[in-house]
Amino acid sequence: MALRIDVMVLTLFCRLFLRHTQTETQELSNQELVQVLETPLKLNAKPGEKIYIITDTSMEQEVWQALADAALNLSMEPTVAIMQPRAFHAQDPVPAVVAGALDPSNDLVVYLTSTALAHAPITELLIEHRRRFVLMEELTASMLAKDGPAGADYLALNILGKKIADIFTNGKLVTVTCPNGTNLTASIEGRVGRAITGIPVVMRPGGGSGCAFPDGETHVCPVEGTGEGTVVLDLTAHSVGALREHITVTVKNGMAVAIEGGEQAAAWREIFAKHGDPESFNCPAEIAIGLNPKVSPTGSMRTDKKMYATSHIGLGDTTALGGTCKAKLRLEGVIREPCISVDGVVITRGGKILLD
Repeated sequence: MALRIDVMVLTLFCRLFLRHTQTETQELSNQELVQVLETPLKLNAKPGEKIYIITDTSMEQEVWQALADAALNLSMEPTVAIMQPRAFHAQDPVPAVVAGALDPSNDLVVYLTSTALAHAPITELLIEHRRRFVLMEELTASMLAKDGPAGADYLALNILGKKIADIFTNGKLVTVTCPNGTNLTASIEGRVGRAITGIPVVMRPGGGSGCAFPDGETHVCPVEGTGEGTVVLDLTAHSVGALREHITVTVKNGMAVAIEGGEQAAAWREIFAKHGDPESFNCPAEIAIGLNPKVSPTGSMRTDKKMYATSHIGLGDTTALGGTCKAKLRLEGVIREPCISVDGVVITRGGKILLD
């Protein structure tokens, strides 16, 4: 008889339990994964703290096992909550998982899920309750090679990211152009730029702190209603992966009024029609610059949007970034070689960050 498990919470007390059924070959692979996954835990927690890992049945088991094992190696206590995958990005986990994340006995919450939860309601609750969290959605074992994005110099990324963040924070107008047809402007007056580089960042005054891993971006949340122009996504996009054809988004008065292209653009339109609401068309919900020089495109937003000198543009919810748009959906796509400027100061052009 098949057994369906919607939520299974496993408290892991020792390495022996996690490795019980693994072969010697898997053991070596596990050790490599554990070593890399110790990095985000060292940056965000300390020995003796409790780590609450949210995952789902579409994630590779060896990844959440290795993360739990990394916590044990660092004298932390991991708990793994496993649920069925969410139907779309920004959909909240099931209530039992949310309750576990908010339990005050847990010190750090890690999103290790097949869909992005960064803009799900759970994140707003964690910020409100002054909790710490790390975004590791869509992570695969192949992304954790030492010569890949997980092996970047995160302290150096943070230095570069803060330089860009200061420009965003002090700026008024951001412009994104590209030879692919992108030509977008938006106000960022009064909005804070943030470097997200694996190191905890307070998401808003008096609120919780978060980051991501693998990581490397600086972003700003433009003022809602101010976006004007055209965004042409040409590298990767949420829910459709590596782009075979460009997705062109027309923006008027801060709202996406048309999403055009081939089959992948049609898939985006279907997602908006099925799960969206009027606020989900808010655009740009985010303008970000990738910082990580060790990213090579894979078709996954988890890492592609962190690729050095790229830009990812968001549509939909902005509450997690300090904005005012509360929407059901959050989708993002990547532009490979944008030219981004703030008040006439050029930050990126032709695949290079000009502040290096």
